[in-house]
Amino acid sequence: MRKSLFKPVTFKKGGIHPLENKHLSAHKAIVELPLPDQLSINLSQHLGKKAKAIVEKKQVVCIGDVIAEADGPFSALIHAPASGTIKRIEEKLSAQGIMETTIVIEVNKEKTGIDRSKFETLNEIDLSSFSREELIKKIQQNGIVGQGGAAFPTHMKLSPPLDKQIDVLIINGAECEPYLTADHQLMLEKSMEIIKGTLVLAKILGVEHTFIGIEQNKFDAIDLFTKILNDQNITHIQVIPLITKYPQGGEKQLINAITGRDIPSGQLPFDIGVVVHNVGTAFSIYEALYYNKPVMDRVTTITGFVKNPGNFRIKIGTSFQHAIDTGAQGFLDEERVRSVINGGPMMGQSVRQLDVTVMKGTGGIVALADAEITYQDEGPCIRCSRCIDVCPINLMPLQLADDTIMNNGKLLRDALDCIECGNCSYICPTNRKLVHWIKIGKKVYRTWKVQEEKFNKNI
Repeated sequence: MRKSLFKPVTFKKGGIHPLENKHLSAHKAIVELPLPDQLSINLSQHLGKKAKAIVEKKQVVCIGDVIAEADGPFSALIHAPASGTIKRIEEKLSAQGIMETTIVIEVNKEKTGIDRSKFETLNEIDLSSFSREELIKKIQQNGIVGQGGAAFPTHMKLSPPLDKQIDVLIINGAECEPYLTADHQLMLEKSMEIIKGTLVLAKILGVEHTFIGIEQNKFDAIDLFTKILNDQNITHIQVIPLITKYPQGGEKQLINAITGRDIPSGQLPFDIGVVVHNVGTAFSIYEALYYNKPVMDRVTTITGFVKNPGNFRIKIGTSFQHAIDTGAQGFLDEERVRSVINGGPMMGQSVRQLDVTVMKGTGGIVALADAEITYQDEGPCIRCSRCIDVCPINLMPLQLADDTIMNNGKLLRDALDCIECGNCSYICPTNRKLVHWIKIGKKVYRTWKVQEEKFNKNI
C-alpha cells in the first residue's frame, strides 16, 4: 500500500487518550441486521424542527415512501425503512431521552424483500450533467443528515450564505470515540463509494481543497484511500493522517488540525471557509445519487459487554433490544450490565430503556458492565487545573461549573462554546461532574439572557 505524503497532524490545544477498546469490533465485516416485526421512527431524526407526519393509522406504506415531511429549512424528510402498515402514531421515549412523536410501522417482511429491489440497481451517473442545485435537491429529497452524531440536515450544510466563500471541504474519518468502529469498517468496505460521495460534495461546494482526515489507528484505511486516489489520479482530494487523540473528530479540532484555522466564539465553519462532513454522510450521498436510496438504515457499532460485538447495518426505527439480541446475540451477563449508551462513552447518552430505537445519528450502541462504571461522589475542586489543560476549546471548566452552581447566568457565556466532549470530567481527580454542570450552565445562561433582554426593553 502507498503511504500518505502528509505527516500526521492534530489540534493545537488539549485532548486526552482514553482507553480505545476498539479491538472488540474492529475489522468485523458489516452485517445486515434482520428486520424486526415493528419499527418505531421518531420525527426528530435531525437537528432542527421535527418533521410532520403525513401518514395515518392503518395506512399501507412501501419501503422508501415519505412518511414525514420537512417542517422548514432546518428539518429533513423521513422515509419508511420497510414496507408495512402504520400501526399507530404516539408519543414515545427516544434514544435522546425525551418524549417524541413516533410513527410505528408493523413490518411486512415478505413485501419489504420484494420492494427493496428498486434500491438495488446501480445507476450510471455522469456527475458533470448535474447542476449544483439538482444535487442539493437530490440530497434533500433523500432525507440525508450528518451521520457523525449531530444529524444536521445536509442540504443546509451545503447551502452556505452567499457572503461566505468556502474553499475547503473536510471529510471526517477520525472516529475518535472509544469503542466505535462503524466508520472505520465502512471506510474499508465502501472506500470507492465514499470517494464518489466526496466528489459530489466537492462539486456542490466548488472547493479548491478537499481533505479526508483519518486517525493513525486506522492505518489500513489511510493506506487504502491513498492508493485509490493515486490509482484513479484524483489529485484534488488528499488523505491527511491524524494523530490519535480525543476529541480529534470534533469539528473545530479537525479543522484546526488540518487547516490551522480557528473558529471564533459564536461562529461556524462557514465563517472561516470550511465545510465538514462525516464519511457516513458521504456514503449516504453516494447511495442517494447512484441507487436513488433515501436514508432508511445506517451502519452502527454494537459493542461492549455483549456476546458478539460488531458493525451492523440497521434499519432506522429498530429497537436497541432487537439490535442487541439479533446482532450482538445478547449481553454477556444481563445482571452485570450497568448502562447502555446511545453513541460512544465520552459523548453518548445512557438510555433509560431498551425499546428506544436507532436514529439516523446513532453511530454506536455500547453496553457497559459494572467493572467499567464506578459511581463516585463529587469531591471539592482542588484547583489542579487539569480540566483546563485538556479542554480543546481553551475554556475553564472548573469556573463554569462553579458559576452554574452559583446560578451566575451573566458569567456563563463561554459555556455555549463547550462541545461537551467530556475531557474535563474524565480527567478530574475529585470526580466533579463538570460536563453535567456546564450543560446546565448553557440553560442558565440562555434563561438569564432572555430575562436580561426583557428587563432592558422595559427600562
